[in-house]
Amino acid sequence: MQAGSAVGDFVAKISQAIEGAGRRGIQVRAGAGSCDLEAQQFDRRLPEEDEPFPTGRPHHLESPVGSRDLGGHEGISRLCYFLDGVQSSREIGRIGMSPVIVSTVAATIVNRCGRRFSRMPLESPPVVVQAVILPRSAGDPGVDAFWDLLLAAGFSELDPEEVPSSPHLILDSAEYIAEADPSDYIGMRERARGRVRSLRERLEGGLLRRWEGDDRVLEDSEAWIAVDGQLKEIRESNRRAVGLIKSVARPEFVGKDIGMLLDLGPGMRTTSFIPDWQLRRDRGERRTSWYLRMWPPQRGADALGSLMRVEAPRDTEPEQVDEISRWILAERAPLAKPDPRWPAMIYPIQYVEKILKPLVQGPERAYARLERQLASNGRN
Repeated sequence: MQAGSAVGDFVAKISQAIEGAGRRGIQVRAGAGSCDLEAQQFDRRLPEEDEPFPTGRPHHLESPVGSRDLGGHEGISRLCYFLDGVQSSREIGRIGMSPVIVSTVAATIVNRCGRRFSRMPLESPPVVVQAVILPRSAGDPGVDAFWDLLLAAGFSELDPEEVPSSPHLILDSAEYIAEADPSDYIGMRERARGRVRSLRERLEGGLLRRWEGDDRVLEDSEAWIAVDGQLKEIRESNRRAVGLIKSVARPEFVGKDIGMLLDLGPGMRTTSFIPDWQLRRDRGERRTSWYLRMWPPQRGADALGSLMRVEAPRDTEPEQVDEISRWILAERAPLAKPDPRWPAMIYPIQYVEKILKPLVQGPERAYARLERQLASNGRN
C-alpha cells in the first residue's frame, strides 16, 4: 500500500469510529489541532521513562577513573549500518477529559556501501505504523465504547511483547497505571507521548533483531551497526552494535567526576562505566557506557553540548572502547549541519532522519478532515 493511501485509510477508519460515536451519543470534541506533543515540555517525568534521574554513583569499569586520550585516528570506521526511528503525535480530540491522540512512527536501517548509502533491501521501504492512543484503563465508559468502535473500523491491538506489524494500531495510555485518574487531562497526554515513544522503540528493536539474523550481516564479521539512542535489543549471537545517545542533559557521573566530564577535551573519552539506574535492573539490561567529546564546546552552548554517551554490549573491553570511539570520531565528516544537534550527531544518523521525517510529517495535512468533522459535530 502506498504511503498516501495508508494515511487516507487511517483517517477514514477514525472518521468511521467518530460517526459511530455520534450515533451512540458519545461526544468526541475537537482537540488541540496542530499541537505537536513532541515539541512540548512537560514538568513531570513519565513513569515509563527508561533513564531515571541518576541518584547514585555508576559502576566504573576502568581504573583510575578519568579521561582517556584516543590518540590519532585514520578516518576508518567499521560502522556500516545505521538504525534510527522518528515519531510525530498530536491531539485531535477528547472524550470528556480524555485526550484522543494520533501518532505516526517510522524506522529504517540504511547500509553504507563504501562511501554511498542505500536502504537495506530487508528494510526497504521504511516501516511506518500509525496509532490512536486512548486512556482506556482509566475507566471512562465513553472511551471504552470508542475503543470498540475503532476495533470495528479495522484497528488492531498490540500485545505486550509483539513487534508492531499492523499499520494501524490502538494503544492504551493508562494500561500500566494503577488507579489512573480519568480527569487528569495533562497526565493522560504525557502518558500518551510515552506510549508513542515506546512504540517507536519497539519498532526499532524489531528491526535490529532482523538485522542481527540476516545472513549477509552474519557473514560479514567486519560490519557493525550504529543505533540512534539506547542499545536495548542485543542478542548473544551478535554483539556488533553500538548505541549513540546525543543528549547528555543528565550526566551519569556525580561529585568530582562531573568536573572531569565538563573538562573533557575534544576527541577524548571518559573511562567506561555501567549507569547506576542499570545496576538496579536485571543483569541482561546492563550495558557498557562512556562519554565521548565530539567537538570543542560550541559558542552559545554549555559544556555538555558536544558530548555523546555511547553504549556497547556489557562485555566490551577497554581496548575495544577505544576502537569504537575512533570509528565514531571518523564519522564526524561530513558535518550533520544544519541540524542544531550536529555537535553530538554523526552524519549517517542525520541521513536516516531525512528519509524518515517526511513519512511522519506528511499525515499532518490529512488530519484536517478529522478536525473539520469534529468541529462540525460540536456545532450540532
